[in-house]
Amino acid sequence: MEQKVEIPPSIQSNDRETAIEWIMEEYGESLKRFIFTYTKNQAQADDIFQEVMLVVYRKIDTYQGRASFKNWLYQVTANKCKDYLRSPIHRFITWKDQWKEQSHTDSPEQSILVDEQKKMVIEAILNLPIKYREVLILQYYQEFSIQEISELLKVNPSTIKTRIMRAKEKLKSGLKGEFFDE
Repeated sequence: MEQKVEIPPSIQSNDRETAIEWIMEEYGESLKRFIFTYTKNQAQADDIFQEVMLVVYRKIDTYQGRASFKNWLYQVTANKCKDYLRSPIHRFITWKDQWKEQSHTDSPEQSILVDEQKKMVIEAILNLPIKYREVLILQYYQEFSIQEISELLKVNPSTIKTRIMRAKEKLKSGLKGEFFDE
């Protein structure tokens, strides 16, 4: 269950610097990971994160509280990511960064195997079309509900459920030879 994060009084009192500091502390890393799922490039993710923070700084007083603050923040972020994907610069940038995590297993061989499997799953997710990738990330990594994803993406909840189901099917078929018995 997601814990409800209330908006600090600084956001409500228009103290923008304090609000941005709070947002970066509370959501910074998860927003960067979310952006990375769109860009597949760490440098670009950092640049877009800075743009998102600038937009939030400028427009924080427009937040009206109709949706959760987290939902509003992710909607701003998703819109910036989609702008980037539509931009010509996106066509010239290739994915060079790898998402690396260290595993604590019993032996070096097991550690390498687990790391390779993680990389394969992450790569398979990142290779999904954006409409499938974003719903998986939002539901499983950001723990948004179907309704929250629906509001964020401005898509019918049944469409979100269908996209999640299709994304899982695509992952399963893409990873069949690696993880599943045929």
